[in-house]
Amino acid sequence: MMQEPRQAMEKYFTAIYDEGQQRLSFTRLKEKDFPTWQQRLRTKLMDLLAVTPTREYLVGGEIIGEEQMEGYRRQYVCFTSRDGVTIPAYKLVPDNLSTPAPAVICQHGHGPGKVIPAAIGKDIYGNEAPVEGERDFAVQAVQQGYIALAPDARGFGEMMLPEEMTGEYGESSCRQMSMRAIMVGRSLLGMRVLDTMSAVDYLLADEQVNGKKIAITGHSGGGTVCLFATALEPRIACAAPSCYFCTFKHSIMAMFHCECNFVPGLLNLCEMYDVAGLIAPRPLLIIAGQKDPIFPIEGVYEAFEKLKAIYAAAGASDKLELYVGPEDHRYYSQRMWPLLAESFSQQQ
Repeated sequence: MMQEPRQAMEKYFTAIYDEGQQRLSFTRLKEKDFPTWQQRLRTKLMDLLAVTPTREYLVGGEIIGEEQMEGYRRQYVCFTSRDGVTIPAYKLVPDNLSTPAPAVICQHGHGPGKVIPAAIGKDIYGNEAPVEGERDFAVQAVQQGYIALAPDARGFGEMMLPEEMTGEYGESSCRQMSMRAIMVGRSLLGMRVLDTMSAVDYLLADEQVNGKKIAITGHSGGGTVCLFATALEPRIACAAPSCYFCTFKHSIMAMFHCECNFVPGLLNLCEMYDVAGLIAPRPLLIIAGQKDPIFPIEGVYEAFEKLKAIYAAAGASDKLELYVGPEDHRYYSQRMWPLLAESFSQQQ
């Protein structure tokens, strides 16, 4: 007897995960040669995401405007990505800054863009954009004495496609940008990672910034960018992705997720814990929600156990930590700032 069509489709796409070769997963190696594994996977992942610039680029940035806030200056800046795209951002600089100072790149998730971590309160249309669940982490960073950089990710805020900025088609251009990128063998995630590398370029060109103390955090879709960018950008010293780290099997492959999460061929290389393993031996704080419905906690725990083995192979077990908040899909700052202070204090 034939299967009911919907059941057949569900079974088929469940099997798709198992068909992924994950040929460079650390779990599949017989010889646990960590440096060689890390180099091979990073090279393949950079190729898959197409993050190597194909043209000469200039590091550049400009302060467009500035506003004095309570205890810090909020600058509206633009800098150039490695592929020539202009990236708008808010740069938060503490008053009475002792330079060179640590910096934190703050990646927003789905929503109105950089206005959320910078706690602006309005989107590009002038609509109310309330900050919930401690997602004002750029303001939190500047209150800790760090320079904070909160850029718009491609597809959000000022980086939506012009024809979609009316809000008629939703809050983002993720679908159109993802589909157009696929047509030339690229991915929107790869473009966002490239922009994050360019943000590091921009910060390193700033004499106020301590180039050895650049960290990154991000929530949800920003956690995605945080994880992949740190895996491929060795100049980022410490990372704290929120409400993203899980297994692909339990999250991206198990339920509806935005198109910007998908990279053709990724499962033929590795699982999510392998991507995170490219961050070792640098400090990594995984932030998760106990009741997160789209990155289920059972998948988080499973992935974290695999990641612990990778960090152990790197001789960096003490650099990996998991913090689970009691609620759902939101940011949790309780462990973030103490851990970052500890990490920075151990660096020269």
